[in-house]
Amino acid sequence: MNSTTVSVIIPAYNVSPYVQEALHSLSRQDVLPDEVIIIDDGSLDDTLAVIQAFPHPYPVRILSTGNQGQGAARNLGISLSSGDYIYFFDADDMLSTGFVGAMKGIVEENAFPDIVFFSGEIFCDEAAEGLFSMDYRRGFNGTYHSPLELLRAFGEAGRISCSPCLYLSRRSLWVDTPLAFIEHYHEDEHILYPLILSAGSYHVTDDLYFFRRVRHGSTVTQAKSVRHILGYRDTIRSLLQLHRDLPDPEIKRFIRYRAVHFMKKYVFHATRNGIAMDARFLSSTLLGFRSAELFAYVIYRGGGALSRNVIRRVLGEQAGVEASG
Repeated sequence: MNSTTVSVIIPAYNVSPYVQEALHSLSRQDVLPDEVIIIDDGSLDDTLAVIQAFPHPYPVRILSTGNQGQGAARNLGISLSSGDYIYFFDADDMLSTGFVGAMKGIVEENAFPDIVFFSGEIFCDEAAEGLFSMDYRRGFNGTYHSPLELLRAFGEAGRISCSPCLYLSRRSLWVDTPLAFIEHYHEDEHILYPLILSAGSYHVTDDLYFFRRVRHGSTVTQAKSVRHILGYRDTIRSLLQLHRDLPDPEIKRFIRYRAVHFMKKYVFHATRNGIAMDARFLSSTLLGFRSAELFAYVIYRGGGALSRNVIRRVLGEQAGVEASG
C-alpha cells in the first residue's frame, strides 16, 4: 500500500525574522512532508528572499502574490496541492520533529479519519511576554464517527481550539466541497464548523506537535481594527446561517454557544474602539439565536440610542413573525 501523502501549506507575510526558524522545524522532520507550498502574501520585508534562499529538503513550490490575506493564501495553496491530507502551517511558528511521521501513523492506524486534531502550546518572544495566553491542549484522546460525537467530546473537555495549525484534514474535504477560507480576519473560526460538518470521521490526540509564537504584530497580539471587527461580524453571520440550516437541535446548541462568544467580542471591541454597529445586524442575530444572555449583553454594552433601536427592531420583527405565523 502506498504511504499517505501530506501537503503543507504555508502563508507568509512580513515574517522575515521568524520564517527561517519555522522552515528549519519543517526541514528537520523525521519524515519529510511530501509537498510544501509557500505563498508569500505580498510581504514588504525580506520574507520572500529568506524563503527562496532556504535549502528546502522536500519538494517545494514558492509563490508570491499581492497582499490578499491569510485566507486567500491558504485557498491558493489548497488549489495547488496534491497530497492525501493537508496541513496549514504559519510561517512564524514551529513543529515538533516527529509531526509529519506521527500524522501519517495516526491516519494509517485509525482507518484514515477525515480530520486529525492535536495539541499545541504557545511560546513568547522576549518582548511579548505576558501579552497573550491561550491553552491549545485538546485535553482528551478519541476516535469519533459523527459531528455530534466530536462536538460532545469537545464540549465535555471545555475547549475547541479553531486554529488550522491544530488539525490535519483530508484534501478531498476542500476540493470536493464548497469549503474555502474567507478573506477576512477570523477565517479560522469561520471555517471550523463547516469543516467538521463536511467530515464523517475524526481522531483527537492530546499529543503536542505545534508551537505557536506570540510576538508583537502577530494576529493574536494586534489591537482590534475595523477589519478585525468586520471579521467577527462575518463569522457570526456564517454561524447564524449554519444554525438556521441545521436540523439537529444539539448541534445547533453548540453553534449558538460559539456564536454568543463571538457576538460578545464583536460588541465589546466595536464599543471599545468607537466603531459604529449595525442595529439591523444586531437585532436579526438576537432573533436568530434567541439567547437571553446575549440580548442582555448587547443592550448593556450597546447603550443609549443603539440599545433602544435594537429593542425596537427585535420587538417589531418578533411581532411580524408572530403575525405571519
